[in-house]
Amino acid sequence: MKRKLGISIYPEQSTFEKDKKYLDLAKKLGYEVVFTSILHFVGSKNDKQKAEMVLKSIQYAKKIGFYTILDVEYKSMELIKINVNDISKCKEYGIDCLRLDSPSLPFEIANVTHNKFGIDIQLNMSNNDSLIDNVMDFKPIKERLSGCHNFYPLEYTALPFEYFSEANKKYLKHNLSTAAFVGSHNGEMTSAVGWKELPTLEEQRHLAISEQAKILFYTNEINTVIIGNAYATNAELEELAKIDKYEITLNLKPLYKISKTEEQILKFDHFRRGDITEYFIRSTFSRVEFKKDSIALQNTKKIYNKGDVVIINNNDIKYKGECHIILKDNFEDKQEKYNWIGTIKKSENRLLDFIGPWSHFRFRIED
Repeated sequence: MKRKLGISIYPEQSTFEKDKKYLDLAKKLGYEVVFTSILHFVGSKNDKQKAEMVLKSIQYAKKIGFYTILDVEYKSMELIKINVNDISKCKEYGIDCLRLDSPSLPFEIANVTHNKFGIDIQLNMSNNDSLIDNVMDFKPIKERLSGCHNFYPLEYTALPFEYFSEANKKYLKHNLSTAAFVGSHNGEMTSAVGWKELPTLEEQRHLAISEQAKILFYTNEINTVIIGNAYATNAELEELAKIDKYEITLNLKPLYKISKTEEQILKFDHFRRGDITEYFIRSTFSRVEFKKDSIALQNTKKIYNKGDVVIINNNDIKYKGECHIILKDNFEDKQEKYNWIGTIKKSENRLLDFIGPWSHFRFRIED
């Protein structure tokens, strides 16, 4: 499935003009999805006026080409005059998808996917329950059904990775699209007003926004990544927009002025050899491509640690040109065959876990 980026807006906490500016920039940068909510203010003072503000911004987002998602439950649906048996007004409002946050009957969910207006239904994935299996029993239109995790403003309340992955598999086995959240370190507009950092996974919380998204995309279990709070800074929007959503890409800053051949090896389309070793990620085809090139000894050392990126030099003619990423601390180079190119940032070491047998990966060389 195509992988997409999205943003969130909370119009009742801002102005239409500011939302419009944010939406315009995100659209220009390639973002495709807009998430917003009305369920967090239903029953509060002026809730109808707040809902009108949300719908105005949704309509603009739809007008400029965004796919729009509205987070609702039964009471908030009543606020905008829709229910699970009649969602006809969604078309008028510019809503592409209703995210049903609270539990509904499986039959109701399946039935509403058969609406005449082409409105999609999204379910809360984070409960890791059997709801989706039960919904599938009632023959929904699968193409109108998807899953989306929660975000977690309060520190230490977001999901652990293994639980997250278990929940994903319940949707993936039905070939359904999935979504999850990353958090801006700036915006304090959310459904829990005043909170920054709205990740789905606790391990994401304090990472750069691009690193948060890489974890989600590189699991190969998440199709859409959405910034949960607003407004992200321009720099954050640009940083996230630049990531490769499909190929595992590791940022690497060389420790010395590398040779032309070493640079070409780093820019090579790498994949991990299928018959893996646990000591390093081994890319072997670069040694075939550059077998005639000389790789002089440079920046060698005796002991390597996890995340160190090395290229085999002239001291090992047979394997010269291979590129390895070390996976074990205190790994000894007994032949002085490695040129130590640099080290993957600790915050990106997590991404190495996603490079399995035959997995492709790339380096993004930093100045």
